[in-house]
Parts: sequence; C-alpha cells; structure tokens
Amino acid sequence: MKKASLLLAFFFALFSCQTLQQGQGMSYSAVSNDVPLASGTYYIVNNGLALEPNNAMPGQNVFLKPFNKSGMQKWIVTKKVSGKTVNYTIRLAGETDGLWFQGYPVKDHTPIIGTAAGANVSYKIVPVPDSKTAWLIKSNRYNGDAMQSFVFNSELSNEIRFNPAEPENSKFRWEFVKE
Repeated sequence: MKKASLLLAFFFALFSCQTLQQGQGMSYSAVSNDVPLASGTYYIVNNGLALEPNNAMPGQNVFLKPFNKSGMQKWIVTKKVSGKTVNYTIRLAGETDGLWFQGYPVKDHTPIIGTAAGANVSYKIVPVPDSKTAWLIKSNRYNGDAMQSFVFNSELSNEIRFNPAEPENSKFRWEFVKE
C-alpha cells in the first residue's frame, strides 16, 4: 500500500511539473488558413518563437525570439493582387516607416530589415494543406524557397533561412497571430 501511495505521488508530481512547464509559454490564437491571408498587423510565429529584429533600423538582422507580443515582434503584412498573382510584403510595424523584411543578399544568412522595396521583399504566403493555421512563406527573390527556422548555434537566437519547402517539417510552418 505504501509503495502504491509513493508511486501515485510520484506520477502526480511528474504530471504537475509537465503542466507547469507547458503553462509557461504564451498562449495565442493563430488565424485560420482556410481563406487567403488578409492584410493586417500580425505576429509571425514558429514553434513559440516570433520574428524580431535586433533594432528598428535598416540593416538589422531578424532572429526568432520567444513570443511575448513585444512591439518589435509586430509586422504589417500587405496583400498585393495583380491579375491572378497574389504577393505579400512584410514590414516592421511602428514609428519608423519602411523597414521591410527581406532575405539577406547571401542566401545562407538570417534575413534583415531594410529600406529597399522591390522583388527582394515580395513573398507568397500559402496554407499548409494538413493544418488549420500553418502557412508557408515563400520568397520570390529566392524563386519560391520557403522560410524556415534555423538553429545555427544553440546558445544564440534562432536564425531564419530560405530553403526548398518541406511542409511536413514544423520549421517551415508559420502562424500569423493578430495583434
């Protein structure tokens, strides 16, 4: 009987710790991908990490940081339709206008925010078929390669890369959370 009580207490403690750890993350509700993404202000999140530049100025690298709804994690996503073609631009929200999310000139480097608008700031944002909230963000600059989270060094912030899409891989699945 004593062993059973100890075993029950152990499982209760283990379950309580797991629930507490799960509860430490920020809860959020991502927009549905059953219709095309609308223009708006969003947090762009991958596995609990959000896009965030080092500073709100041109040339700053964009990393993935724990999602906390910081002002530096807000992005203005603008849908642009031309005939049957739908593209999006992504720029940092806030006082400084014109800070566009763009791939780094060298593909194997985390993206930056910059002032130049054009082909290097244009994306296709398409739903992941087996998900209700996940999207692929495909770079027009990199001929449709998709954005993924990338761990360069486990002691540093996660980076971002553009590579051939792997929709089944969670590193390529992005969620848009309304402000």
